[in-house]
Amino acid sequence: MQRLLDVAYRPLISVFDPDRLELIKGAPSIRRAHLDQFVAALWPARTAARKAYAQALAQRNALIARVRGQGAGEAVRATFEPWDLQLARHGIELMGDRRAALDTVAEPFAGVCELLGLDGDPAIRYRPRSRATTVEELVAELGERLPGDIERGFTGHGPHRDDVSVSRMGRELRSYGSQGQQRLALLGWLLAEREALCDRREAPPVMLLDDVMSELDSARRESLIELLRSSEGQSVITATDPEHVPGADEGDVHRLDVDDATVHDVAAASR
Repeated sequence: MQRLLDVAYRPLISVFDPDRLELIKGAPSIRRAHLDQFVAALWPARTAARKAYAQALAQRNALIARVRGQGAGEAVRATFEPWDLQLARHGIELMGDRRAALDTVAEPFAGVCELLGLDGDPAIRYRPRSRATTVEELVAELGERLPGDIERGFTGHGPHRDDVSVSRMGRELRSYGSQGQQRLALLGWLLAEREALCDRREAPPVMLLDDVMSELDSARRESLIELLRSSEGQSVITATDPEHVPGADEGDVHRLDVDDATVHDVAAASR
């Protein structure tokens, strides 16, 4: 199966389920992959930078494997110059895309989190591994770290080590947040992305929310439904109890009940 980043047509679908809490509390690679998916959804033409960076990184790592044990003398350093330049050129572009994508999310994230009742100035921001802002600066950083890379056997610096910071009261939620706070932050992140996509793409994304209501109190359930109703696009919510979904019996909601593996169209039955 082709990945979302590797196909020309990208359906705009945003999914919340309990397993997606890993986006908040899991490894940086999960957040990087999600951020790159979001870049692809915002600007489909910009996926080339990520692919080119990955190819240059693979080539540089292959060269490291070939020269391992030879040290980082002048002759060895010279062989890395073209790959460092390529890696830096694509890396700066990739970092720019990631930063721009999160810039579209930062303000709506704070607003959505406030509406959902997550206090403490929640914030989301880009955390690049590199401080470089130009190709030349990133080339210099790679050169400085070449001896360590050769010793380890791989490239340890660059955008492939980036992360996304999701914090509250200035502290990372993955380490210092409760599961309830992490859950609200995840909802805030996904809804903020949806808002950004609605502003920039013709078709609003479909929101799929699985078991989202079970750990929310009644006030937060109401707030979430209000947010979904006030935004563009369709939302699909699953719940074990229809009473957990405010307005489930209202006319603008198409309700389906599942009983003993049988789907009942409640809306059709009431007509």
